[in-house]
Amino acid sequence: MAQKLRYQRGQFVYRQGEGGGNLFRADTGLVRLVQLTPRGRTLTVRHVLPGDYFGEDTLTGHTHPQGAEALTNATITTFDPTELDERTLLDMARNLGEQLQRTITHEVHLQSGDLRVRVVRYLLELADTPLGAEDTEDRLYVRATHELLAEGSGSTRESVSKVITELRDAGLIETGYRHITLLRMGELREIAARAAQPNGEEHA
Repeated sequence: MAQKLRYQRGQFVYRQGEGGGNLFRADTGLVRLVQLTPRGRTLTVRHVLPGDYFGEDTLTGHTHPQGAEALTNATITTFDPTELDERTLLDMARNLGEQLQRTITHEVHLQSGDLRVRVVRYLLELADTPLGAEDTEDRLYVRATHELLAEGSGSTRESVSKVITELRDAGLIETGYRHITLLRMGELREIAARAAQPNGEEHA
């Protein structure tokens, strides 16, 4: 039978390498699938939005190749994969296809553009998730740390911090504790749309 569970921000639903058992669906909040590389770096593989299913590795009997971490407080429904009805199976298949398309787009973004472009793209991506909100002046902001941005843009915290400083000095964003306010949205979208420059310098 389906069961609803609540997770706090930073809590893992399951960790990389754990055995499968249940399927999951995020009902509220934002979950990310993360993978630890052999060198100890954490990479964001995909975001799980409200309505998304995850933990599908259990259907093949494999251990989870990524961990599932709640980025916000989240309510999650668990399912026994042996007791899924036809409606739930069809809903899950459709949703996993949608997630695959989002993941492909994210991977393309990781491999095109310099780090400044990738960081801006990721900020705009997060703004459309439960990490995004509006302040009292109707300005859009993202609840994100430099470490999270590094893990989602395929870089290091130090390099991302340098880019964030450059964007702040240019008046494109404002920064505060664990959040970044997006100011000049038109210019930020223009930056996000840029392709990699053939001879441009790229931050590591």
